[in-house]
Amino acid sequence: MAKTSQERHFMEIAVEEMLRSRTEHTDKTDPLVGAVIVDSNGDEIDRAHRGGLREGNHAEFTLIERKLGDKKLDGSTLYVTLEPCTRRNPPKKPCVEWIVGARIGRVVVGMTDPNPEISGHGIRYLQSNGVQVDLFDVDLVESIQEANLGFIEYFDATESEDKTSDVFEGSADTENELVTNASVDDLSLDAIRAYLYSRKKELPIPSESLWNFLYKNGFLSRNENEIYVPTIAGIVLFAKEPADFLPQVRISLEAQVGERLITDEFVGPLIDFRLKIEDFLKKHMRSFTEIREFDRVEEYEYPIEALREAAFNAVTHRDYRGGQRVIIRLLSDCIEFKSPGLPLQPLTLERLRSFNAPPYSRNPRIAITLKHMKWIEEKASGIIRMRDLMLKRRLRPPRFDVDGTYLKATFLGEEHAWRNIRISPEFMNQLEDLERQIVMLLIKNGRLYTGKCAKQLGVDVTTVRRHMRRLREKYQIVASAGKGSKSHYVLKGKL
Repeated sequence: MAKTSQERHFMEIAVEEMLRSRTEHTDKTDPLVGAVIVDSNGDEIDRAHRGGLREGNHAEFTLIERKLGDKKLDGSTLYVTLEPCTRRNPPKKPCVEWIVGARIGRVVVGMTDPNPEISGHGIRYLQSNGVQVDLFDVDLVESIQEANLGFIEYFDATESEDKTSDVFEGSADTENELVTNASVDDLSLDAIRAYLYSRKKELPIPSESLWNFLYKNGFLSRNENEIYVPTIAGIVLFAKEPADFLPQVRISLEAQVGERLITDEFVGPLIDFRLKIEDFLKKHMRSFTEIREFDRVEEYEYPIEALREAAFNAVTHRDYRGGQRVIIRLLSDCIEFKSPGLPLQPLTLERLRSFNAPPYSRNPRIAITLKHMKWIEEKASGIIRMRDLMLKRRLRPPRFDVDGTYLKATFLGEEHAWRNIRISPEFMNQLEDLERQIVMLLIKNGRLYTGKCAKQLGVDVTTVRRHMRRLREKYQIVASAGKGSKSHYVLKGKL
């Protein structure tokens, strides 16, 4: 939720204004942008949208210069649906400079720019110039993305033609840095081939046209001798042995299986990570027989889709500057995903914990690549999807914490699962009260002796046997085990 209902109100006004935007191009899709500015007392000063007064004028420029050029805006708050731009063709100034020049104290941003050349630069420029930056509520970001789908898809399908640097003080462009001791010969052609397939591109491999394509997408740069050199993003995604250049890209995998701790690691190009993590999770995660109605369904302990999302988030949004690696641990009662780097402002731990965190990545190039691979969505619903998948399985939602310099996501296991059997609530509701009590005792204790069960429930042995027989014959969820004095009942599953 927004900090206050008033905050939410102004976010909604900006979204309404966005829908009034006017486009100026016929050969490409322009963004829809709305903005509203509020004084330090919380009173609206004015609002604007792209192209509102003149074709091509950005909403922020229209508002600050054209409509309020004679107004003092010190300490005001600007709500704008798209991250303010950092580039305009001279003599025009980018919107971030208009905002800083007007001494606006705070900017609340909706969608970050989908262009990986620019994404995050506007936010970081404002922050480095003393402007506080916050984000819209996640549901409104989804609405903004839907309205701007054509604009987003334009950048999904187009590589950048402009490699002019606009890295401002305070920006974090680690993924764009050159790995000077690497060359194109260190890249995996199979990994590149998989990426080209996802982009529906047919290029000779290897070829000058391929290197130029990777250059335009930020995976290669040129050194002082005009020779192509991989960037950190290029090494992470496509290198045959990324850890030869960046030891921190190794991903540690651990699984506690009984008394044993099984360890493994992933060291290949990130393009290949999906199969590795899914195989590791499925191999070492417990599976359950879940009894639903009259059906038995085999399921893993946690929803694979939620764990996959968490794993991709951990490797996509991590901080690649230090020597720490991503750590994924399967423990007896939970699964942990530890990603180097604290939440990147303006994202906060509080927003993650409330599942109100729009997408904002340290590594937009890596993020958009995994989006092209259909691994992740850049919609604002990633952590909401994780939460909903867990709740659908009657598990607790993921928990987010800071662990030293790591951001940790924890998925907690079933609180009342016995070995590898689950009973659905829908099935439990079909049972008589005494039968439900018997099943709960079986879940709690694992096995039941008739006499002890009768004593615990305060009924006679004949009654217990009758209900056990019904659970065994009609519902087929109870089995008898042992002989003679050791005869007892257990839940029927993969024992």
